[in-house]
Amino acid sequence: MGQRSLGPYVLEALLGAGGMGEVHRAHDTVRDRRVALKVLPEAFSHDSEYSSRFRREQHIAARLRDPHIIPIHDFGEVDGRLFIDMRLVDGRDAAGLLAAGELSPAQAVHLVEQTAQALDAAHAEGLVHRDVKPSNLLVTPSGFVYVVDFGIARQVGTTRTSLTVTGATVGTLDYMAPERFTTQPIDARADVYSLACMLYEFLTARRPFPGHDLPSLMYAHFYTEPEPPSAVAPALPPALDAVVLRGMAKSPADRFATAGELAAAAQEALGGSAPARWSQPSPAGQPRSVGDVIDLRDAPPTRGPDQDDDERDRATAARPATTAAGGVGLVVAGGAHRTTDPLPAAAAATADDPLTVVPAPSSTSTTAARTAAPDAGGRDLADQPTVSPGAAPHAQPPGHAPHEQRRRRRRGVAALVVVALVLVGGLGAGAWWLLRPDDASPAATGAPQPGPQSPSASAAPSAPASVAPAASVAIPAVGPTIPVGDTPGFVEVTPDGRFAYIANRDAGVVTVIDTAVNQVTARVPVEAGPPQFLSFSPDGGTAYISTYRKTGDTTYDDNDVVFLDTATNKITQVVPVGQRPFASATTPDGTQLWVPSHDTGRLDIIDTASASVVGEKPVAPNPHWVAFGRDGKHVYTANHESGVVTVIDAATRSTIKEIAVGKSPHSTAVSPDGSRVAVVNYDSDEVSVIDTASETVVATVPVDAKPQDIAYAPDGRYMYTANVDAGTVDVIDTATNTVTASIPVGGGPTSISVRPDGKQAYVTLLDQGQVRILDVGR
Repeated sequence: MGQRSLGPYVLEALLGAGGMGEVHRAHDTVRDRRVALKVLPEAFSHDSEYSSRFRREQHIAARLRDPHIIPIHDFGEVDGRLFIDMRLVDGRDAAGLLAAGELSPAQAVHLVEQTAQALDAAHAEGLVHRDVKPSNLLVTPSGFVYVVDFGIARQVGTTRTSLTVTGATVGTLDYMAPERFTTQPIDARADVYSLACMLYEFLTARRPFPGHDLPSLMYAHFYTEPEPPSAVAPALPPALDAVVLRGMAKSPADRFATAGELAAAAQEALGGSAPARWSQPSPAGQPRSVGDVIDLRDAPPTRGPDQDDDERDRATAARPATTAAGGVGLVVAGGAHRTTDPLPAAAAATADDPLTVVPAPSSTSTTAARTAAPDAGGRDLADQPTVSPGAAPHAQPPGHAPHEQRRRRRRGVAALVVVALVLVGGLGAGAWWLLRPDDASPAATGAPQPGPQSPSASAAPSAPASVAPAASVAIPAVGPTIPVGDTPGFVEVTPDGRFAYIANRDAGVVTVIDTAVNQVTARVPVEAGPPQFLSFSPDGGTAYISTYRKTGDTTYDDNDVVFLDTATNKITQVVPVGQRPFASATTPDGTQLWVPSHDTGRLDIIDTASASVVGEKPVAPNPHWVAFGRDGKHVYTANHESGVVTVIDAATRSTIKEIAVGKSPHSTAVSPDGSRVAVVNYDSDEVSVIDTASETVVATVPVDAKPQDIAYAPDGRYMYTANVDAGTVDVIDTATNTVTASIPVGGGPTSISVRPDGKQAYVTLLDQGQVRILDVGR
């Protein structure tokens, strides 16, 4: 029988199988390397809720950066199957080590110490693993541990029991903390309990409690004290008994507060002795048996936390292994995941050859288009180096720690034993119904969309349906990328949400994406000059493209605003303005376009009917962004080098106020209800929130490195920042002004735009020549 293939992967050998899928040793024909490929059951791909949850959980765990979490190369869906492409690690799981013979106490504690490091990293991000067990530890010949299967991780405070997911057991009963059997919130101490159970098994070669069914194990976890380890294995130091039993305390309050504390106490109980020598590879030239462990040529016993994933990849031999992770550690190389989702045929056709025809946006929305753009102070301008598509994602800078508010853990309430009695008394079909999958987390999927319109099918602009936008979610799911060509610096969705237009600076084109199918449908040459930013008329019929070309250290030519008819993709007007026009905006009635001319220090006001400049408004130096208030009476400009937002009366063009914000304000966004204006401050890594009634800053929110753009969800619940140096999009809860998620998206995210229906957002990745899709609403 020939070898099977799955997309670009040739499946060479089955390494393991279970309820959550199969793990194969596979050859990635695109990157010419062997990988461990986890393929989930086919039924999961047809479950829209699970598929959405799958992507969301990859992103959640992608926040974890610890050497003891197995690196992920890629994940997504191919040939109708969800998959995860992991590093192929030479080693075997700890369950196999136990089956082969007892571990020494020193080896047991050494495994627990490394596992604790990975768990503490997850807990610091507010995540609980929930499935700590020997089969989820992959151990190399040198004794280095990788913790896998972070795919079922949940945020601290999850209240639903969730013992099953699509028929698969989530969390092995032998290691589950008592509170896991209830509907009470859980926190990091649930993992501490599981780690103590695992340590018990490592030391004694048997699990803490007998029994193999739910009733007996639930009762044991709630009421039975395990036999002390030294009573099972008399050679053990009695001091280890106290460590294990404290870790397995029935009440979370009586356990160690962290996994690291448990590991440190276990090491101290051993007298601080060094771990025993681990098995070594067979001598060169000698054959290995099937059960032998193959050594990692350059795998050190420990790795520094600042070593990035690419460095680790270079340090690991790329050759076959006898086993691989049966689960998945959801961490992405460089802190940002990639996808092998193939470029659709329509997009592939436009990769090099511009199309001349594109379907027309359809909209008569009376709301001014949101403007957003990358920064002159950042990696946003034409003087930045061009990076070809497919370049490595921008890794998060070493030592760039998340802000304290993002690391703060929430504590759950200990479960009441009486709840367990109810569950035990009602076992059988009814009990398993109570312990059904967790469906409390929001889904981020939308209904299927129609295919791309043909030019003949382009309808005249029509009013969008009056439908409330999707409810935005605290943790968006990370979707695929769309190749769009070199230097995509800015993206803006049309007012009706039907298309997304991307300004490709050095390529000198505007790329158009049909958002119904997320495919590229056109590339429109802009001969006037490199397109930098763009906005739309309220009805979407005209795109206004800011262009300029750097000709010297401080000189720029082709400083124009180009009018593009979106029905024909033909340029109709070119209007000269001040030096370096940035992100413009129209008045709500569409009669005027206000353009910030960065180096000239003014706003150029263009009459859109005559395509001529009819006024100039001086502002503080280096205006970047223009945004109109919801009622159109006030205009807000972010003035980059002045550190202020200028508030202007739109009717009289007089300055009302200059509001001091953070360092280097870059872009602005007005909340859907008009009560707030949010400003990203590029050099102080923060968002300033302005109350439009008092015109004062009412909140300052720390975000990741070098935020360049900001956008609101259409329902106003969350807002999003594109952080170009961190390679992330931060999600901010507008009710609490706190960050709920920091999402790795790829290299050089310079702008973000959200569809009016609130379901998806589009992020330009300058370094990769791609646009990343985020599922932000449900």
